[in-house]
Amino acid sequence: MNKNNNMDKWMVQLRKGTFELAILSLIRTRAMYGYEISAALKTTSHVFSISEGAIYPILKRMTEKGLIEYFWKDSINGPGRKYYQITLEGSNVLTDRLKQFKEIHDALIVLREGDIDPNGKK
Repeated sequence: MNKNNNMDKWMVQLRKGTFELAILSLIRTRAMYGYEISAALKTTSHVFSISEGAIYPILKRMTEKGLIEYFWKDSINGPGRKYYQITLEGSNVLTDRLKQFKEIHDALIVLREGDIDPNGKK
C-alpha cells in the first residue's frame, strides 16, 4: 500500500470523526437547511467539502442522536425547506468534544516538540 493511499484513508477517518463537530459549530448560532450547511462547509475549508446528497445521512444520524432537530419553513422559490438547529444536548456535546479535541491537539503538539520526560514529568 502506498503512502498517499494511507494518508487518504487517515484523512477520510479524521473527517468522518469531525463532521458532526463542524456541523454543530456551524448551526450553533442559527438554523440552516441541508444545502446551506453543505455549501458553508465547503467554503470554510476543503477538509469539510461534502456533496449535498452525502450531508443528509449525517444530519439524519445527528437528529436520531438528539444533537440537532429540524423544522419546516416555507420557501418563496419552491417547496418548504427543512431547517436544522442545535439542541441543548448538541450544544453540550459540542462543548465537551471541542474540549477533548483541543486536549488531543495540545498533547500531539507536546509529543511533536519532544517536550516530555520518560518519567512522566513535563
